[in-house]
Amino acid sequence: MIGGIRRLYAVFRVYLKECFAYPVASVIWVLGDVQTALILPAVWIAAAGPGGTVAGMTQSELVAYYLVTMTIAQFVICHLLWDIAWDIREGAFSSQIVRPIPFFPMSAARNLSWRVAKLILFTPLLGLIVVAYGGVRTSTLHFTPEFWAALILAHTLSFIAAYAVSMVTFWTTEFMSIFRLYYFPEMFLSGRLVPLDVLPSWVRTISEFTHFPYMVAFPANVLLGRVPANQIERGLVIQVVWCAVFYGLGRILFARGTRQYTGVGM
Repeated sequence: MIGGIRRLYAVFRVYLKECFAYPVASVIWVLGDVQTALILPAVWIAAAGPGGTVAGMTQSELVAYYLVTMTIAQFVICHLLWDIAWDIREGAFSSQIVRPIPFFPMSAARNLSWRVAKLILFTPLLGLIVVAYGGVRTSTLHFTPEFWAALILAHTLSFIAAYAVSMVTFWTTEFMSIFRLYYFPEMFLSGRLVPLDVLPSWVRTISEFTHFPYMVAFPANVLLGRVPANQIERGLVIQVVWCAVFYGLGRILFARGTRQYTGVGM
């Protein structure tokens, strides 16, 4: 047990160093998220007009919403499926499955390293955005145990879902279009592009049958105190259920995929 944890920590450290091996590329990657947090609040504020509200949020609450969702997204939204897919297609997967660490926990440690790196790179830029919008009242944020539980489960859910989706690479080499089809609804239904309350009611209804709202919107709204106390426990349970569903799906696809894996590119 202790030896396994040490090996996973070693994997985490290796990939964390890799994140900063090309700092300019990493910063450019993070800037894409900063643009959203910087531009979209201004767009909604302009659309609402003086004294107007958007989805029941005042201008200051709207700014806080975007700052919170963009910060949470740095830690939550998993993009490791692209790396896993490339490794499978190019044959690097062959060396990974013979290591003394199971592929799933190794991928989890790898993903966590990138999430930590993005937070480190994003934090100074977040400070600039906060200053640009005149600051955010920390009294409006609720750093409760329920929030931390929702955040950890959101990170876990995002990774496990992306891991399961990445397994399609065992059956096709054209995975980029499939991944884009996954991220397109995720941007809207997760709440990181627009607040879910501004979407049509039928879209919100559909989103409730997906895992996307529970990756960003749910922990963000818990932090902002916008989720009733009696609904928080329900949201946490739904997060756990979705984690179990994608974990089971990922295991099945991995087991079947490795049986036909041929190490293309080696």
